[in-house]
Amino acid sequence: MERIWLVTSEVLVKPGDLPSGSTKAFVNVTTWADSLETAREKLSRYLETYKWHLISIEKANPIDEAHDYGDEIEDMIERTRVNPQAIILGHFHSYKEN
Repeated sequence: MERIWLVTSEVLVKPGDLPSGSTKAFVNVTTWADSLETAREKLSRYLETYKWHLISIEKANPIDEAHDYGDEIEDMIERTRVNPQAIILGHFHSYKEN
């Protein structure tokens, strides 16, 4: 059974795609999936459409309807809830490597 998943992932983007100039970022994502593997595959395919790459998944779980995730993620969850094809990316938290 598909549920809405919240995935925190690390991604590699093309140079110039982020205002910070960085090419790596962490981003929260919501999507419908029946397993972690399905969520990973959907996200990876989606990122490839931008020529971006999934580096890793730091955390991934089906959403807990009783949990308050805060405004940004709650908005993402609601947008996902009404669209079975949704893959919603939140704010990118970019970083530069040392």
